[in-house]
Amino acid sequence: MGAHARGQSPNPVLNTVYPPGGQAGTSAIVVLDGTGLDGLRDVRSVIPKLSAKKLDGNRFQLDIPTGTPTGVYDLRAVGTHGMSSPRSFVVGNRTEVSEAEPNDTFDTAQDVPLDIVVNGRVEKPGDVDCFRFKAKAGQRVVLDCSAERIDSKLRAVLEVCDADGKRLAVSRGYTVIDPLVDFLAPADGIYYAKVFDLSYLGSTAHFYRLEIDTKPRVEFAVPCAVTRGKTAKVKLYGRNLAPREVTKGGPALDGVEVEITPPEVGRHGSVPLRLRSAQMALDCFAYHYPGGHAPVLMAVTDVPVVVAAANHASDRAQEVAVPSEVCGQLTDGDERHWYAVRVRRGEVLWLESFAARMGSPVDLDVRVLDPDGKNELLELAPTLENLGGARFATAHPDPAGRWVAPADGRYLIQVRNLTGGLNRDPRRLYRLSVRREEPDFHLAAVSRRPDQPAGLNLMAGGREMLEVLAVRHRGMSGPIRVTAENLPPGIQCSDVWIGPGQDRGIVVLSANRDCPPFAGGLNLTGRADVGGTTITRPAKGGAMIWPGQPVPSGRITQEIPLATTSEAPLLLTATPAETAVDQESVLDVAVDLEQRFEGATGLVHLTAVGLPRSAGASVATIPAGKTKGWISLAFPAALPPGPYTFAVRAETTVPVAGAKGAKSNPVAVTVVSNPITVTVRPARIVLEIDPRTPTKIARGKIIQLHFTAERKHGFIGKVHTELVAPGGVVGLRARGVTLVGQSDSGTLQVIATEDAPLGRHLFLRLDAVGTVEDQPRYRASRFVELEITE
Repeated sequence: MGAHARGQSPNPVLNTVYPPGGQAGTSAIVVLDGTGLDGLRDVRSVIPKLSAKKLDGNRFQLDIPTGTPTGVYDLRAVGTHGMSSPRSFVVGNRTEVSEAEPNDTFDTAQDVPLDIVVNGRVEKPGDVDCFRFKAKAGQRVVLDCSAERIDSKLRAVLEVCDADGKRLAVSRGYTVIDPLVDFLAPADGIYYAKVFDLSYLGSTAHFYRLEIDTKPRVEFAVPCAVTRGKTAKVKLYGRNLAPREVTKGGPALDGVEVEITPPEVGRHGSVPLRLRSAQMALDCFAYHYPGGHAPVLMAVTDVPVVVAAANHASDRAQEVAVPSEVCGQLTDGDERHWYAVRVRRGEVLWLESFAARMGSPVDLDVRVLDPDGKNELLELAPTLENLGGARFATAHPDPAGRWVAPADGRYLIQVRNLTGGLNRDPRRLYRLSVRREEPDFHLAAVSRRPDQPAGLNLMAGGREMLEVLAVRHRGMSGPIRVTAENLPPGIQCSDVWIGPGQDRGIVVLSANRDCPPFAGGLNLTGRADVGGTTITRPAKGGAMIWPGQPVPSGRITQEIPLATTSEAPLLLTATPAETAVDQESVLDVAVDLEQRFEGATGLVHLTAVGLPRSAGASVATIPAGKTKGWISLAFPAALPPGPYTFAVRAETTVPVAGAKGAKSNPVAVTVVSNPITVTVRPARIVLEIDPRTPTKIARGKIIQLHFTAERKHGFIGKVHTELVAPGGVVGLRARGVTLVGQSDSGTLQVIATEDAPLGRHLFLRLDAVGTVEDQPRYRASRFVELEITE
């Protein structure tokens, strides 16, 4: 026992890094702002060889090495309370300047040259930022304002005006909601760029990067996917890449052909791109075009890739081999692409499209039709299930589905855009994967906090939990084992299981009390055995960006963060009664709280975390000042057999000393136990209690508890039944009943003693134990709702 507890460490949240970017080969002075950032001492990033030097307060000098690849990187603040939530920081290859106020009008506009990046922010409601630049007649100038793409709250509007203030162009969204203006200067002279918020909001979190550029800029590639381990010819589309072609409505996108070989990325390699949470199942890398302003997203696959060609009608459907991927562009609004596959009766195909997840402004519709293209056999559905909620939304509109061929033959697949409109847009890319039933999965690890951005900060001598989300593909239904690799000294993490068919699980890390300080990354790897082959996938990191937003703002992070902090006030240990349980049974888990402070805890609320939705969600309590208790968990018949991992969560209060001489104050604390892995076996006994059984019993009275116990899966042995509860049944007596032969029903006579404690008997249940050669082998349980009255 020590002094009063200090409670739980505050959650460090990094709200802004300003300026939000810097040029490779230079130094940037940045200011970090957020909450829980006490004792700031370092900045953590995956930028290779980045050097961070603290200046004063929350200011750091970031030395960005020459040759650092351009892109968006995560920065995290490291301080007393661990490592913060992430914020984007852009490394560019253009000269950078910071916005200088006042610049609210054209008269006070800030002078900037071409080929510049302006780091600015709309600091207050109604704020407008104006910039003045010079351009020559016919010069192609691209103005691109990054805001949403770099974790900003700004909903930017971008206007370009001539020297007289006449508006030449305006954009309210091009790359998702970030605006871009591409124009040809009509004459030599002065031009103005104006940035403001669509709703005239403003704050220090409304930051942006405005590029005024005449150099190469790549936007997308066709094909947008390449085969792993092979070099492919790819056409890049963008601006200022090649001699200009002017079309009606403005300059067209340039195109240049290159050869791309996907890199041999390590299993835990990061990509310098801002990827949304719905892209967690996207295997990709960043391609850097020489001189380009930013990398372009390229997908990678392990099957052959073909490009859509002359397939705009059903009678010209393009033959597609299985397995393969096709990449196409639905440039015209009403464009339709047709593909043909040859299959045998009963053959299973999995069709999956990628469009929104590639950043494409298209809403795909994919259908399978008969050989004549007249009768629809299957309409693929979008993925509407959101595994991560508001903190990490995984739902997306890209259609996918499973199709079984009804007969031998040639079938058609139609791809079209539901929201094409009248305008042509070459950015309407898609990928269509046509594969057999080859199971696969992707994992993402996110904070246990559902309502705020967070890292993973592990208190010395304590435990912390991550939730692991699993997106399953092409019939993947088996269990997934998750392993932590290359852990730092003093930190442990047992292997855990995401059970059969489950889409989420938990990982629990523990730290020794003398664990050395650490701030870095956590490597988690998932493995699944499918048909004698082991599938291995690294888990990606995920984080909420802004809480309380109407649209979820979660995204992929470039590493799973891990940091150690001060000593934990409590350590929760959970011990299951057994590690193998039958369907239709109940598992008792003993819990023990080790406290490291003077005084007593408040009432402790216990819940199980990580259990499948179909499992019983029990709640238990430990009285204030006590440290030991129980929680009982039901495993229903609907739960598929296999391994599952869960933990126990305890919520309580601990005394924290106030000012000198002041009375200590209770502070809420939440802790998690060690992980518990159990193997669920098929039920051999199905136990049912007569629903007419009384739910109340008076002291000194008797009730009859009628039940049935059905033997299943070849079990024919004895079944012994009795009334049980963790820690023993108190105030009730009932003689057990044994069922033999063909008998499958019985009655327990339950007697309440004269001094039985009043109230509901917690976790009271009827247990059935099946024996083989007089040895207990199988178990089934049913909770009994029984209240003792006067």
